[in-house]
Formats: sequence, C-alpha cells, structure tokens
Amino acid sequence: MRPFSCQWLALCTICLMLSACAGITYHAEPPKVSIRNIQLVETQALVEYYQMTISLQNSNDFPLFIKGINVQLDINGSEFAHGVSRHAINLLPYAKQQITVNLSADNLGIRSQATALSANNQPVAFRLRGVLSHGLLSVPTSLYNLPFEEQGSLNFSKLLGQRTYSNPMTLRKHH
Repeated sequence: MRPFSCQWLALCTICLMLSACAGITYHAEPPKVSIRNIQLVETQALVEYYQMTISLQNSNDFPLFIKGINVQLDINGSEFAHGVSRHAINLLPYAKQQITVNLSADNLGIRSQATALSANNQPVAFRLRGVLSHGLLSVPTSLYNLPFEEQGSLNFSKLLGQRTYSNPMTLRKHH
C-alpha cells in the first residue's frame, strides 16, 4: 500500500472513532436532581456553611460516571448558596443515588432576608441548578458536562429554625 493511502486510512479511522464518541455524549440525558435534605453546619461572621443531600436519578439506558458536581441554590430569584463536590459515583441505568454537597452562603443579610420572607411560615421559591462532570471510569478527566435545573418551593423558616430541612411536606417541586 502506498504511504498516502495508509495516512488517509488512518485519518478516516480516527474520525470514525471520534464521531462514535460524540454520538454517545449527544444522547445523554442529565440525571433528574431533587433536594432531599439541607442542614446548617456552621455559621461564621460573614459565611454560613450547609450540607445539602440531593438525589440523582439516571433515566438513560447506560451508566453515567459522575466525576463531580457544581451547584448553585437560588432563593426567590437571588443566589443563596453555591458549592462543589468531587464525589465520584457510577450511576447505573434507571437507578437513583444520593450525594452530599457542601455549600457556602454569604451571610450579608441573607439570613434576615430569608427569615422575613418566611416569617408567616410560607414557602419560598427555590431553584437548584448546576452541572455534573461526566466521564469514563478509566479516564481521569471529565469528557463533558451535563447541566441540570430543579425548581420548587420550600419552607425556609423550618430550615433556619430547626437547622435541618428534610420534611417532604415542605418541599413542592415545579416541573
């Protein structure tokens, strides 16, 4: 075989392999994400730290290897807290798994603002959004990101008063 033909064949093979990988990532649906629990962990002068447990549900017919997560929690349209987690999980097809994310919230008026909004024990609107880094077990870096978003309402006064939010009756999801 001539050298040009070998190079052409190698180039075509590489292109086919890359297009096959691109096809897999294109069809991946992000997991459905829902809040299961939020707990106030520590309060400092300017920052509050929370632990949030979220549930991930894979609706794909193939596993998703999640390498990490980046989230932002908005309350009534304003950013409340943000955080990241490096929990690596293998989310099997049509399976559900929980993950804990550490959040930090600037404490400059947020607590008093949230308390005033829920003083009458009324739920406040929330939006949880972020990205999941997805990859392969054998590859140390992520291949692509899967964005997600969840909206609903929660009773924030119970969160601040009891330091734990886990009552499913206080969370209402909007789809």
